[in-house]
Amino acid sequence: MRCFVALDLPTPVCNHLIKVSAPLRERYDVRWVPREQMQLTLLFGGDMEPQNVNALTDIVDRLELPAISLSLTAFGAFPPRGLPHVVWAGLDGDVEVIRELQQTLTEQAEPLGVTPEKRAFTPHVTLGRVQGQFGLLAMIDQMKELSEDLNPKPFAPTGLTLYRSTLTPKGPFYEVILRRELS
Repeated sequence: MRCFVALDLPTPVCNHLIKVSAPLRERYDVRWVPREQMQLTLLFGGDMEPQNVNALTDIVDRLELPAISLSLTAFGAFPPRGLPHVVWAGLDGDVEVIRELQQTLTEQAEPLGVTPEKRAFTPHVTLGRVQGQFGLLAMIDQMKELSEDLNPKPFAPTGLTLYRSTLTPKGPFYEVILRRELS
């Protein structure tokens, strides 16, 4: 079972990201993430055995969750240099709390066969995956301009969710295994 753990975003934040990124969505060859799949991924478990998914469910269910306040900062891309492969929205606010939460999840999930990421964790919301290389330098410039339109108003994640991800020809399908509502 292919699984990941994420913080869910309020619907108005996702709507705002769709609205501000609309000029990018109309012009560039990017497979854009649907509004309902926008979230802040904390842990990608990959393909897991059912008993390990059950153990990860217990970890997510018991995880201590502090109050979290975030805000949108700017659009960016991975890798940070060269032609982008992933377009994202950056986050500010309690990012150290998010990093600690991600580190705790990673440490607790490692005995279940979850391989820790080699790259440093950067809290972000993935907006799309680049499909074609045409015009990408112009897209990077336009992303910088559009970043000025992102609303910096603080928001709180709405939930911590363990998802099952099924890959389909139309893109991934996400199914909730466990969701903890956040206040």
